[in-house]
Amino acid sequence: MKNIIIIILVLGLSTLGCKKLINIEAPKDQLTSNAVFSDTISATAALVNIYGQFDKRIELNLTNTFGLYTDELEITSIDPTTKEFLFSRLTASNSLNETLWGNFYFTIYSCNDLIERISNSNGISPSKAIIYVAEAKFLRAYCYLYLTNFYGRIPLVLTTDANLNRSLKQSDESVVYDQITRDLIFAQQNLPAQYQGLEKVRANKWAAAALLARVYLIMQNWANAEMESSLVINSGSYLPLDAVDQVFKSNNKESILQFWTKDGFTGLASIFVPSSLTSIPVYPVTKLLLDAFETGDLRKSLWIGESIIDQAGTVLSFPNKYKNRLASASEPEYLIGLRLSEQFLIRAESRAHLSSLDDARDDLNIIRRRAGLLNSTANTQIDLLNAIMKERRCELFCEWGSRFIDLKRTGSLDAALSYKNTWKPSAKVLPIPQNEITYNHSLIQNPNY
Repeated sequence: MKNIIIIILVLGLSTLGCKKLINIEAPKDQLTSNAVFSDTISATAALVNIYGQFDKRIELNLTNTFGLYTDELEITSIDPTTKEFLFSRLTASNSLNETLWGNFYFTIYSCNDLIERISNSNGISPSKAIIYVAEAKFLRAYCYLYLTNFYGRIPLVLTTDANLNRSLKQSDESVVYDQITRDLIFAQQNLPAQYQGLEKVRANKWAAAALLARVYLIMQNWANAEMESSLVINSGSYLPLDAVDQVFKSNNKESILQFWTKDGFTGLASIFVPSSLTSIPVYPVTKLLLDAFETGDLRKSLWIGESIIDQAGTVLSFPNKYKNRLASASEPEYLIGLRLSEQFLIRAESRAHLSSLDDARDDLNIIRRRAGLLNSTANTQIDLLNAIMKERRCELFCEWGSRFIDLKRTGSLDAALSYKNTWKPSAKVLPIPQNEITYNHSLIQNPNY
């Protein structure tokens, strides 16, 4: 009976359609709350299914589109929907934009569903229940962080109540960030420091702290960003940093959270890595990104591949952080959500803003030396902040839309993307999908869409 319950739950969440995600009804093929979460087996199945959304749904449509939207990637196909991202000129009916929005809210709904069902369950001990809720709140915060950065004002959905959600208005970004920080503080306080299971595929206390550090950085709360990143770094769980060629393998030392992949390969690798080194990659790396690397940077040689596409020797470079485009049991790769290198860069930037320049430079140089580079010579606060931003570009390229968020939070989007004749300042936020506005008349379209 337990196996049947798990199958029903997983199928119910995985086959749920992506339309009307704000005012979504409860899946019809799920059992009642008390039956589904009568024990930890069924609750774990639901939670694992939510984690699975990040590789198979969310990140698969995020990194490529925002690589195009900024200055990281080009495209060799003629798909007009994708080219809207390349030109940074989306229409409200763009199907990839609808998918991006829909996947986030699908996952948020699943988190809310789990929180409600756990709260109503009598078959799970309070000590276990609070961990499930903490993980769900962590994953919900992960989604909301990207939604509000991409779309600005968004509906803050915290329940599965269809009557409430179908007319929910958008919340100001400050309100969304307040909810994000509350969820992550709750997760940090209630998740164990040790991982559940043998791999780093479920959030722990340090994952919550790492994501909170990322949130505080975006909010320009430098003191708290430094504090949270220091907690993770000083935990001793993720040092020393792996060599550059080991960073994106499953269960590497510096990973704080990875999203497990069934066959040892990520969705990103399947779209970035061409079938052979003579095939044309769909998403070549831009010359602007290639030129950002210093001579001798191991990240350029090990994280960017090259395909020779014709007899004249024409080379197109492509993102090659993840190598496995097909199943691999011998050297599996999991999708990395959080890793220690980012925490050093968060702390470096925070310390620079707090005028702790020597400490900031020390953190920056840890990342540079791992990449095979000499220590930074930046001395002033401005020079050091510029050096840190350059290092973030080379370290975090094609990861979770980091480039877009970095340019946006530092007020650099217009200057960086002015080379695109199609760029306009209103593109700092994406359009609310038109079908969502059709379903929920309380939603207001972003300006100039």
